[in-house]
Amino acid sequence: MHAFTHLDRKQHGTLEFPVEYYYVDSKHPQYQMPFHWHNEWEILRVLAGTLHISLDDEQYSLGEGDTLLIRGGVLHGGEPENCIYECLVFDLYGIFRTLEMVKPYLRPFYRQTCLPKSFYPAGGSGEAERILGELLAVFSTDNVCPELETVAGLGRLFAWIKKQGAYETLSQAEGVTSSTDRLKPVLEYIESHYAAAITLDDLAAVAGMNPKYFCRVFRSLTHHSPVDYLNFYRIEQAANLLDSTDLPVTEVGSRCGFFESSYFTKVFKKYKGTTPVAYRRNLREV
Repeated sequence: MHAFTHLDRKQHGTLEFPVEYYYVDSKHPQYQMPFHWHNEWEILRVLAGTLHISLDDEQYSLGEGDTLLIRGGVLHGGEPENCIYECLVFDLYGIFRTLEMVKPYLRPFYRQTCLPKSFYPAGGSGEAERILGELLAVFSTDNVCPELETVAGLGRLFAWIKKQGAYETLSQAEGVTSSTDRLKPVLEYIESHYAAAITLDDLAAVAGMNPKYFCRVFRSLTHHSPVDYLNFYRIEQAANLLDSTDLPVTEVGSRCGFFESSYFTKVFKKYKGTTPVAYRRNLREV
């Protein structure tokens, strides 16, 4: 299990081929998808169950076969229900950086002046749905030349988006991310200060909003109150420490901002369905 951060700084793939495939089921350390963002783009498809996911201020309930195209920099997070999903994370600029002839077509996507369609439902018979499925299949099945097929597939996908006009321009969509951009520093503040006492006023000040308005914006984007999300984040960090260290449970709680052991146990059970002691014991028995 690995602790998560809100700004994903991980190198996905390699510098030469900045692409990485992920298969996510209930055993994955980030099965409960925290709100985060990264500069890379992402293709996400649900294989089973349901995934409730937010992209900036848009909400989706994805079922089997539904696919999302997530732009770089978009704040997203999800809550799975008996769900298995797969993701392909890729650096669009890095893949095509040496191909000068395609840069005029892709530059609006790099600069986020073209915001392509995000949702591609299951059962779609269109070319885009087929291309997205083929891109994911490159990594989910044996393939002798994944790099070549990925470059070709992404070229087909963005050519389709351009030809079909399946995007909004910045002038049409301006303001869509204004609230989420103000929320990102709050999430980074939680990441850096979760072990300390944090008040609602502290978080609202980081966002530059009054507390009442901040609570409304935060809930509209994450479907959690600020305090609820702070506790969720703290419990995820505590779960990581319980798995990766032999620290006493009380020490784990205090390192994650819970200074009363009984309150730590109560909140941990709320989010994990079991006590910290039982959680650690179950991990060690696996």
